[in-house]
Order: sequence, then C-alpha cells, then structure tokens
Amino acid sequence: MKKIERSAVFLKENLALFQCPVCKEAFQDVSGQGVVCANNHRFDLGKKGTLHLLLKGGQNEYDKAMLSSRKALADTGFFHPILDAILNHIPKEGTILDVGCGEGSHLHYLTEKGLSGEKIGFDISKDAIQLAAAHFFDDAFWCVADLAQSPFGAEQFDAILNIFSPSHYQEFNRVLKPDGRVYKVVPDADYLIELRELLYGDRSYNNQDVVNRFKEIYPEALHKHVRYEVELTESTFRWLVEMTPLTWGATDADIEKILKKPLKTISVAVSLLISGPIKVYK
Repeated sequence: MKKIERSAVFLKENLALFQCPVCKEAFQDVSGQGVVCANNHRFDLGKKGTLHLLLKGGQNEYDKAMLSSRKALADTGFFHPILDAILNHIPKEGTILDVGCGEGSHLHYLTEKGLSGEKIGFDISKDAIQLAAAHFFDDAFWCVADLAQSPFGAEQFDAILNIFSPSHYQEFNRVLKPDGRVYKVVPDADYLIELRELLYGDRSYNNQDVVNRFKEIYPEALHKHVRYEVELTESTFRWLVEMTPLTWGATDADIEKILKKPLKTISVAVSLLISGPIKVYK
C-alpha cells in the first residue's frame, strides 16, 4: 500500500481528530484522497501521505539545511534524556499531538521506546513535515498546520507535546480530553550556556515568564529540571550551531570563528512542565 493510501486509511479511522481550519466544522468524509467538511471545504493528501491544513504562509526560520542538522544531532541521542523524562510521566498509550514537531525526531524516539496509540505530528513548516514523512512515516500522521487556526477536533487528545515550540493554551485546552495533559519543554537559563557565551559573552537569558505563564494556566503543574552534559565532536558541534536559534543573532564571521575551535562539551538544561487538572483559559 502506498503512503498516500495508508494516510487515507488513517483519516477514515480517525476523522474525529480533525476539524476544518476554515469554518471549524467537523470533517464529514474522506473522499478519494482528501477530507471534506460540511461546508464543502476540501483538503487533499500529498503524494508522501502528508496533509496540508495551513490556510496561508507556511515557512519559518527553519529551512531544509537547518532541519537536516537538527535530525542529525537528534540521531546522536542529544535530546534523549529530555524525552526519557517525558516517558516517565506520559501514559504509554493514548492519542498524542506533537505541536511544532519539526522533522519528527522526538516522536520517532518516543515511539521506539514504546509510546503507542494514535499520534499526530504537525508543524507550520512544509519542509519539516516532508522530512518527517520521508524518515519517520510509520511513527505518526504528519500534517502542515497552524495551531492558531486549529484543524484538530475538540477533546480528542490525551497528551500534547510542546517541546521547544510556542504555546497556545486556549487551543490546548480545547483539544485535550478532560483528563489530558500538556508536556512542555522550556530552555533554562544555562541551556547551551557555553555556546551562548562564545557568541554573546555574559548576556543574561531566562524563560521565567514562560514558566510563570504555564503555571498560571495550570496551577497544579509539575515542574522538573532536566540537566546533563553532552560530549561533542567536530560534526555534532557543527550540527548544533546550524540548528539552534541561538545563532540567529550572530554574524557569519562569528559563526565561522567558533566552528574553527569547536566546543568539546555542551550543557543541556531545561524545564519539563506537565499540566495538572485543566484550568479554563480566560
């Protein structure tokens, strides 16, 4: 069975997980190789089995080269301790939505470690979703979408993964089941601190406002710190430099300079935030 045919089967079996991003009505049918809502808005599967549910735009700062470097770095296990911490708290079976999934590496690892159930990974970047479908097609259903114009059904998901990506809490609470949970990963002040100091000196950095906002929405949230060091090779350091948004404010000359003397180790320090009972967003 071709990828597009397998994706059509997934849609038929899980149509309630989606809604039309145009009119917010439920999709009524899978017609041919696309979905159609009650108001006759239609969205067709691509040849690689992905579904494009974005109404406009679609690209962000992550191009194919950056996404390829992120995958290469992820393949080394760079993010595994963070994902292992999530695995310690997430139900091993359920309906999972990965918000800003990128090229799919996180869902792939979680699937390999035994996370089962229906999984949807989406990103606003078409390039990211094409890479995810090319490398990890069997791990999830992959689609191009924007959570702010949601194509997902109400109260359908047991868990939302929100790893290094923006949040939309009103939408999270709408699509989660009553006992569903958000698993958010936020960089701490000393995340990649050695690289930050190389590029910008002692410039301070923190995400406390992001953490505080999460706890405001979910007052019973669990807050865990995950910290570890990663040994780097010349290749892994280059992939890190190429994929991290930390370098977006640096000049080409600065980047070339640090690549000539790669770091030997790097610190990874993040907050894992897990929502408690849902608080109504106002």
